[in-house]
Amino acid sequence: MKRALVTLTPTESKRLIAKAIVALEEVQHALENGFVYIATGTTAAYVAEEILGEKIEKEKWTVGVISKGRTCVTAKKTWPKHLVLYKGKPYEGEPLEALKEMGPDDVFIKGANAIDQNWNVAVFAAAPDGGTIGKTFGWTITKGVITITPISLEKFTPTPVEVSAKLTGIHSFDWGTGLYAALVPIPHAIPVTEVEAYDILANVDAIPIASGGAGGAEGSVTLVLEGDDENMERAKEITKAIKGEPPLEPYTEDCSICPFAKICGIGTGVF
Repeated sequence: MKRALVTLTPTESKRLIAKAIVALEEVQHALENGFVYIATGTTAAYVAEEILGEKIEKEKWTVGVISKGRTCVTAKKTWPKHLVLYKGKPYEGEPLEALKEMGPDDVFIKGANAIDQNWNVAVFAAAPDGGTIGKTFGWTITKGVITITPISLEKFTPTPVEVSAKLTGIHSFDWGTGLYAALVPIPHAIPVTEVEAYDILANVDAIPIASGGAGGAEGSVTLVLEGDDENMERAKEITKAIKGEPPLEPYTEDCSICPFAKICGIGTGVF
């Protein structure tokens, strides 16, 4: 049995997790035979890059974002469309129309903002209609679509998300340091963290032992990897390949023209 100590920055974790998701049998089957729906988000952008084989402006491939020390949104002029693939090629219709055709052999990929001790996940929603999750999870739940959530352990929360969710809402706060939002649990989601990623890609155990850092390592996750000689050598090569993944650039809307100013502590001037 071999053992290694590995620290991954947030973007290194995102790249690792994306590679693992693309390697999943369910995803490969859906890419060949059906639908893969990738909802926008910075982590999901890494999945899109791995599938498409081309670079994406990942910091802009989202609407809601936690950046510059606050909950916020990206510039409206760059809000992207969700990526939907049918048999590996771009779907010609509107993304939400694809949900009407999807079923239990298809895959829906959506990032999140929290993962708790029970491996339940939740995502922020600030739009009154529930945003992406509000518009999609009715379809994915009732039709049994496979929902996969790429999420780093930097987003671990000790409070169960079903408890946290009851404390939130766009009209629930008297003041705050950014955009007000509801935390919405993602039903039936299959989370893929660094733990699952190393298992999928190298068949080694990954045990989280520390979090955080400084000097560019803020938000990092430190893990102990364990496995036999061959699998640990594979894990080493995978780790080498993702080390040095550049950080994402801060990117948010101009507060003076933000469409969400009325549900924001900064936009309303209460903070």
